[in-house]
Amino acid sequence: MYNICEGQRIYLRNIELNDAKLVAKWKDEIVMRKMSVGLNTNISYENQFQDIKLSIEEGEELYLIIALKDNNEPIGYIRINWLDENKEMAWLRFGLGSHRQEGYAKEGLKLIIDYLFSIGTHRIDAEVLMFNYPSQGTLRSVGFLHEGTRRQAYYDGEEYVDVFVFGIVKE
Repeated sequence: MYNICEGQRIYLRNIELNDAKLVAKWKDEIVMRKMSVGLNTNISYENQFQDIKLSIEEGEELYLIIALKDNNEPIGYIRINWLDENKEMAWLRFGLGSHRQEGYAKEGLKLIIDYLFSIGTHRIDAEVLMFNYPSQGTLRSVGFLHEGTRRQAYYDGEEYVDVFVFGIVKE
């Protein structure tokens, strides 16, 4: 297990194959489905295992687990995909499976932003569904700006909804 960075209450470590069951559980929760992965998305242990395996084998992204320092409990994930081969532009996704609204996502995002900027990343993008107010607030609290709206870019199973585009650049 390799820790990417450590904060006051959490650390970020590389995802492992044995995290698949927990990630599948998180992503299958109704709140996570509604806010990010989609109500009609098939979530299973098998497809999460394969997704994690592919991520590890290809090594083209950072797929990290957010874990509590005091007991090593995994509570969420942060995923970074590179938008260019020089790793100067990143696309961020994140989710907490437990301990929501306790400041852990904010702490995790601060850690990954500092880490990415320290390795030469210039810009980080994130997309959030228009009704996902908690994630919008978390992104704003760590310096992301709402840069635009992709109108009716996501179908939530009942209607098309807007997707808000957020970004932060290294100053």
